[in-house]
Amino acid sequence: MTPGQLARKALTVSGWTLASRILGLVRDRLWAGIAGGSPLLDAFLTAFQIPNLLRNLFGEGALSTAFIPRYAQLKEKDPLAAEQFAGLVIGRLTLLLSLIALALLAGCSAILAWGDLSARIVLVASLAAPMVPFLIFICVTALIGGMLNVRRHFWVAAACPVLLNVCMISTIWLSPDQEIRVAPYAVFAAGLLMTALSFFALVRTGGIPPLSLTPTDAYRNFRKALGPSLLSSGVYQINTLLDTLIAYLFAIGAGPVQFLYFGNRLLQFPLALIGHGVTTVAFPEMARRASLGWGATGEGLRMAVRLQAFWLLPAAVGLVVCAEPLVRAIYQTGGFGAEAVARTTLVTRFLALSLVPVSIAKLLVRAFHAHLDQRTPLLVSIGTIILNLSLNLLLIRTPLQEAGLAMASAIAALVGCSVYIFLLHRRGTGGIIEWRGLLRPLLAAGVMGVAVEAFLYWWPQPEGRGSGIALVRLAAAVALGGGLYVAITGTSFLRRKKT
Repeated sequence: MTPGQLARKALTVSGWTLASRILGLVRDRLWAGIAGGSPLLDAFLTAFQIPNLLRNLFGEGALSTAFIPRYAQLKEKDPLAAEQFAGLVIGRLTLLLSLIALALLAGCSAILAWGDLSARIVLVASLAAPMVPFLIFICVTALIGGMLNVRRHFWVAAACPVLLNVCMISTIWLSPDQEIRVAPYAVFAAGLLMTALSFFALVRTGGIPPLSLTPTDAYRNFRKALGPSLLSSGVYQINTLLDTLIAYLFAIGAGPVQFLYFGNRLLQFPLALIGHGVTTVAFPEMARRASLGWGATGEGLRMAVRLQAFWLLPAAVGLVVCAEPLVRAIYQTGGFGAEAVARTTLVTRFLALSLVPVSIAKLLVRAFHAHLDQRTPLLVSIGTIILNLSLNLLLIRTPLQEAGLAMASAIAALVGCSVYIFLLHRRGTGGIIEWRGLLRPLLAAGVMGVAVEAFLYWWPQPEGRGSGIALVRLAAAVALGGGLYVAITGTSFLRRKKT
């Protein structure tokens, strides 16, 4: 795949991801307005981490990471065997996940029946139970999405999250209490629709694979790889879940889960739009070329990292300097007042520091999996999770509270990404990051950051004004920063050839 084809395919994925993220921001603003600061919203967002983790983990990471290289390489050798392998994975995984879902539902039921447990835990269990079947739907959808990506059909898998946001927004017309309690059932309905759309696309692009339950050698190999892939590809999502649980259990006062969630949602916008878009398109090609050796893998990685870095550097700097008007423009409405704005702004700034290392690490993990090496990313991921958890337990007890959790995530992400770069260099990929080529984007991002910070200092938020004026300030800051960045960098960086 040429750089131009990579960019066009990435734009297809990113376009649908953009629509999903915009709808997600609309949903979050409505939540902030109707239930900002409420214990009920804190409980729902804690429960929502379960399907959200599964959606990010399976839809954007582990399941595809373990499945795509095996399906793609088998399809090159024997297309019929590849389809039989895919049908076997779908059939057996659906059966296994159905059993897991039943166990989780039984656990939620036991918590609800146990009268001596904390009311906060019972509330989370009552909101989580209706979302448990989403586990089955999202895994099947992710598998089919991997098949479609190998068939070079990208838009359906990228469009599925749009259905989730539409279903959740459709409950907003209810009263605040009813809306939060009905939202889990909207997640369930979205899972059904996503699975139906995915099967429809499968029929249109080559047919549904023959379903089977009889294991083969290819399936056994996939099963061994899936566990390590869950951990190594999902380290960011696992850390996010740990952050949420620690904030819910240890932070003081109402709202810490919301402030952490809303800040993370702002990070997810460029992370999914740019990082996930490039990684999704680059991975199938990376899997096909793995047989040529680590040198060939390094060429593909440098091209993908170059594309990511060009757009993620200004996004990260922009999140840091524009966090205050951004938070005000999206969330400051209804019950989301000045304290909530200040705490969410601080969380967003710390999380912005993790944007580039998290995105690049997600891409680099795929290189190991393309070579069917699960052990290395597994060990790195375990270390990263331990580091993040240790920092979480330390920083949650400081005045930073939930912002300390965001700082821990940024430190752990930087350490993890650095380790992957070092290990890949030792494998023979060569330098993953072309530092000479990054000088101009780094300079442009720095100039942009200083200029936008000065502009926002010169034009502060007027006292007593809300999200409307913040949106105008934000738009002006983005126009100034974006114009400066493109003027300094140009676009030759994207066309730069390997030297």
